[in-house]
Amino acid sequence: MRADFSEAEMVKFFQAHPALRAGFVSLARAMENSEGGLEEADAAEELLVEEMRLLGREALQGWAERRVAATEQEIRQQPHMHRQGEKNFAGIRNSAK
Repeated sequence: MRADFSEAEMVKFFQAHPALRAGFVSLARAMENSEGGLEEADAAEELLVEEMRLLGREALQGWAERRVAATEQEIRQQPHMHRQGEKNFAGIRNSAK
């Protein structure tokens, strides 16, 4: 896996993943203390850890969604594999009525 991204690749990545972009913006603002409310190291640490946790959750959610889509695509390409969909079963008919 490549460690470097060009600026164009980063722009393309953030266009494809707007929630991650928002998370990185929030993290950057916290790092720069742009809100001005972080005077103590404990408060800064707490905010940065929370931002990283949220960013990680968003990244993992995106990964999972892409993985599910890729798996579905692989299954659909296999011969004799068809999606069944929901069954239209209304229940067992009561013959005593």
